[in-house]
Amino acid sequence: MTPNRRQFLTLASASAAAAWLPAAPARAIANQPDHLFRWHGGGPYFGGFSGLSISRDRSRALFLSDRGFLVRARLIRDSAGAITEIEKIEHTELRGPDGAILRGGRADAEGLDQRPDGSLFIAFETGRGRLFHYPDEAGPATALPRAQSWRRLPGNQSLEALAVDDNNALYTLPEAALDGAFPLYRLQQTRGADWEIIAQLPPRGDFRPVGLDFGPDGNLYLLERRFRLAFFASRISRLRPGDWGQPETLVETGMGSLDNHEGIAISRDAAGQLWATTVSDDNQNRLQRTEIAEYRLPG
Repeated sequence: MTPNRRQFLTLASASAAAAWLPAAPARAIANQPDHLFRWHGGGPYFGGFSGLSISRDRSRALFLSDRGFLVRARLIRDSAGAITEIEKIEHTELRGPDGAILRGGRADAEGLDQRPDGSLFIAFETGRGRLFHYPDEAGPATALPRAQSWRRLPGNQSLEALAVDDNNALYTLPEAALDGAFPLYRLQQTRGADWEIIAQLPPRGDFRPVGLDFGPDGNLYLLERRFRLAFFASRISRLRPGDWGQPETLVETGMGSLDNHEGIAISRDAAGQLWATTVSDDNQNRLQRTEIAEYRLPG
């Protein structure tokens, strides 16, 4: 979800308070990133990043903008593995099933999963939940089935989180709770398959789901975002297959310590260390930042 205009009227007055806003202690393994990089760029394609995919060797990234752009980039890292520079390679405008470039609200892309063959699955928040498959990122999309219960979702709090497992089953979570919990949906990509709810995640504080990714360890990792006035907090939890409804909190940042992180990718470095990388959606607002945060995760 992109916070609305009324909420952003508080940014100008609250930005001055950011310097003294205390970061609340987090009951988690980590409460701050191991590495943090602020990415500066320009042009209509830059900013608003809500989805992220990272290559197996951690040297390249694909960023998804909620303005309907894909941005492919090279990640330059130092000897400790921290990002020191990001070099844009190219950008692509997303198209709908009819082949036309998506514009306006139809371009509100939020969740991304890139498969080993290069094809993409993308979740859109508008329309109370739309999921597209892109065999070619520059070509037309194929619309995927929709769950009936998505019709009950608020227009700006529907599907932001999307992940695909090794069996090509899709997983998604809405940003808004339904009947007091956040339903974890799964779609097995077989003929005639429907979405099934495999878990109900209980609300934990004011955090809302905004990102999902499967790690190389086979676990599903959930990124949640909390928003209050002009400040944000992030939480990363691990969901184990077969025990989907019991999230294990790994990271919880203090309110105001980071910007609006919405995209997550899980990778493993050459030494075998598991990492969570998140990207912030700056809403293309000059008072916000595009940040890349990286956290060491327990194996």
